[in-house]
Amino acid sequence: MPRFQKSIDMNVPPEKAYAYLSDIRNHADWSSHGLKVEMTSPEPVAVGSTFSSTGNQMGEHKGIVTIAELIPNKKIVYESSDDTGKMRHAFELAAQNGGTRVTKSFETVKTGLLLTVFRPMMYIVQPSMLNKDLTAIKAKLES
Repeated sequence: MPRFQKSIDMNVPPEKAYAYLSDIRNHADWSSHGLKVEMTSPEPVAVGSTFSSTGNQMGEHKGIVTIAELIPNKKIVYESSDDTGKMRHAFELAAQNGGTRVTKSFETVKTGLLLTVFRPMMYIVQPSMLNKDLTAIKAKLES
């Protein structure tokens, strides 16, 4: 399945980036596809935490997001499942020149009919979406 990855340097410490990005509810602040997110498991955010999400990319899609891996100040992995398929998203954080290099990746684990039909377009759309997301995250964290 296709995997896409982009990076950006931010003028914030890894701890600040990790705290913001590991709480999936903040995803709605920077997402490029009109996302709404609510936590559906007890606090605090940990491996296994779940969230309900409603996205509006190529129609409305309701899904479940599950935290798959958390390495404090270094890595966040979450999986989202909805009628379009199952996707794995990851953030890797590395201290860089007094700030943080944030690398965001996206890969398809399982596709539903919609993603199967539109798979060729993913090679055009996903890299620019990753760049938009990272630029929005940078603006939010550096403000």
